[in-house]
Amino acid sequence: MRQLPQPMTVHGHGVQPRPADAAADPVLAQVLDQLPTGVVLVDAASRLCYANREARDILATRDGLADSPAGLAATSAADTRRLRQALALMGMAIPGAGDSSAPRYLCLPRAAPRAPPLLLRLLALPGPPARTVVFITAPEHLPPVSREAMMAIFGLTPREAALAGLLADGHELRDCAQLLAIGEGTARNHLKHVFEKTAKHSQVALVAQLCRLAGTTR
Repeated sequence: MRQLPQPMTVHGHGVQPRPADAAADPVLAQVLDQLPTGVVLVDAASRLCYANREARDILATRDGLADSPAGLAATSAADTRRLRQALALMGMAIPGAGDSSAPRYLCLPRAAPRAPPLLLRLLALPGPPARTVVFITAPEHLPPVSREAMMAIFGLTPREAALAGLLADGHELRDCAQLLAIGEGTARNHLKHVFEKTAKHSQVALVAQLCRLAGTTR
């Protein structure tokens, strides 16, 4: 895989190039490799300049998105055209110049049966040269919510954090009880304590809170 074209620094959810000592490249690459989201940098012709570890794993499957000599490609010709048109528009955008430079979002279908689509966020970078950073999310690759983070932030016990994590992962309460080898009544009691400690009063509100937390603790 090609290396970073020049040292970069992360600002919020974007990636901005900056002058720096070349020795910073491997350090930054290691940082980007820790992200659960794929990060790729492409040029004006949709050709890949850089990919972090998660992006390399996604591209290697060639399921929904792949690297080719002609540039990034989707599973179908129609989706490839849609992707490259979006990248071309981002390549012509002037960062900070209103709607033309606003992030664009794409959903790319997968070939694998029942696989969730890839979610792409495109962001224009300052140039020249014209480049676009693409954040790629494969939902099935996202790690679970950190139990340790929930314990530290909300003061949950290990069992309460385990229950909250299972709920955030989409399990029903009765399934959580079975997975934790406890009775459903005990699970409800733990859930009551979770509600009290998180100041939430419904499973929907709790899961929404934990999903927001997940983005900062994964």
